[in-house]
Amino acid sequence: MDKSTKLSERLTVRSASKLQKHRQIDRPGIMANLSRRQQISTEIPDVTPPMMQTVDFSVSFPRVLLRLLNWFFIGASFLVGNFWDSLRRRGTQARRATWLRRILEKSGGSIRKIGRLLAMRIDVLPWAYSVELSKTDDQMDPFPVEQAIDQIEGATGKSIGEIFNQFDPEPIVSATNSCVYQAYLKEGQKVAVKVRRPGFGEILMADLKALDWILGFCEVLSIIRPGFTRILRRDLRETFQEEMNFILEARNQALFRSEAKKSGKKFFNAPKVYFELCSPDVIVEEFMSGMWLWELIAAVEQKDHEALARAKQLNIDPAKVAKRLLWVNFWGLDEHILFLADLHPDNVIVRKNSKLTFIDFSSIGALSQDKRQAFQQTMYYAWKRDPLEMARSSMILLEPLPPIDTIKFTKGLEATYWKFMYALESKHTEWWERTSARLWLGFVRIAREHKITMNIDVLRMIRASLLFDTTAVRLNQKIDHVKEYHKFFRYRAKAARKRVEKRTRKQFQRGIDDRLYLQIEGFADTSERLFRQLQRFLSTPVMKFNAVLDKSVYALSTLLKFVGQTGIITTVSVSSYILFKWIFERVGVQIVDALSIVVTNRFYQLIILILLIVDIRAIMFRLGDKEV
Repeated sequence: MDKSTKLSERLTVRSASKLQKHRQIDRPGIMANLSRRQQISTEIPDVTPPMMQTVDFSVSFPRVLLRLLNWFFIGASFLVGNFWDSLRRRGTQARRATWLRRILEKSGGSIRKIGRLLAMRIDVLPWAYSVELSKTDDQMDPFPVEQAIDQIEGATGKSIGEIFNQFDPEPIVSATNSCVYQAYLKEGQKVAVKVRRPGFGEILMADLKALDWILGFCEVLSIIRPGFTRILRRDLRETFQEEMNFILEARNQALFRSEAKKSGKKFFNAPKVYFELCSPDVIVEEFMSGMWLWELIAAVEQKDHEALARAKQLNIDPAKVAKRLLWVNFWGLDEHILFLADLHPDNVIVRKNSKLTFIDFSSIGALSQDKRQAFQQTMYYAWKRDPLEMARSSMILLEPLPPIDTIKFTKGLEATYWKFMYALESKHTEWWERTSARLWLGFVRIAREHKITMNIDVLRMIRASLLFDTTAVRLNQKIDHVKEYHKFFRYRAKAARKRVEKRTRKQFQRGIDDRLYLQIEGFADTSERLFRQLQRFLSTPVMKFNAVLDKSVYALSTLLKFVGQTGIITTVSVSSYILFKWIFERVGVQIVDALSIVVTNRFYQLIILILLIVDIRAIMFRLGDKEV
């Protein structure tokens, strides 16, 4: 640093100090140090917002390949069995469905679980297959109790001796995905402990991935309609992840228990959940005892006097149980935020005085407000015996609708619902004809004829209705589920009246407050927006979508895509042939000669033929669609 720079710095410092002194002299008492609070010196770490625990199962590529071979074996066994039946002239749909179920049961627990999940897809599978797959055996040999103890201790961070006074090593239930044990907590409560089967999630995810590959490949080759199984595959994965997350199941159970108390009805509930002992792998809940629902059904159907006497001692009336089952289903679909989608008699305990306890919440569903209203309207018009309005209401369950002939679809539904009405009114029909099975199976059949893929929650709603109705009718063959729904409708009306009266009384007691003016202002704003949207709708010219994207445009674009694919394959093949000749034989080949050799090659012609067939099938699928 030179002398001139040092000199300038000194002058600057001196001038600054003089200015500071001048300010202090001009403003005495202004510039002064003030007391400060001593701050905590501990560093605050970055904390991410807590999220709900999810269950993710990673699978390796080799494992997926092994499961893919398993699926090929299942497919080959199914085809061979059907071929053998056809040779013996026994090839019926029911027999093929039975054959498929038996193959799946022999293929392991994960395949069994997928079979039970596929049973719900009555919009894709024929009814005979859905019924047969729903019978798939869910029981398996228990896994070693040491593995269950390891999972319990890992979930709680405590040894099993710190949690339980007694723990029964023999499970009371051993299913495909879990085992259930009975135990006593340190505090003395008897509990049921549900533990997920180790490694089951990874195997099931690998099976779903392999199935995803197979169906996707079939869509690429247009063996099945492109995009037809996309929603099905997505729903299978989401359903599997829900059922494997025991924390989610425990929350659903606790919510059901809480809302059941609020309903004012004391004849149904769910066991208490001990969340401090739960994890994504373990559920600890209150142990409930009584008579299994399947025991009661067997006693009624087989006229087992000993079992019926035991039910009578507990004051259990099968007819009353049937009505209460329907009530719980209607309550879940109409009032509660969720409903039980997969009712099984071995997951319901009938207690003293015909009270019901539901113990499995791995498969639940939830309807949006518009679909919930559509279900309510469908059942209301069923009570009014108006099939046309039933058809119009139930169509909302399928929205958004694909390009279909809505008039033809409505007429098909109306004709199906008329048959349902005749069965309800007749005194000479079988008991199963008077259940909602006839209604919803007809609904699904018409939807399948128009190639409509249903929303998973609508399918769960249909499955729940079928299971609850058929179970109720097995207990009481004279029960009318439409009349029972009307009784539930009156309950809803009374509950709504009480809520309105309570709100009105509070409003009068409080007097007019600012919230009322906010509601009036909100109503005015909403009315104004609706009016503007109506104006815009009326002033907008009608646009024909088929003028924008017609079938001919789709066909032309698909053919252009085929031309592009052919050009790429031809270019790659010609270039590869020329390079091969030059590298290995040191021979130059003209492009025209190479093109002639490639085009006449059988393998090349086979590839181009496959591409042409795939694109033509895609065009045929599109030409078969109805325009909106």
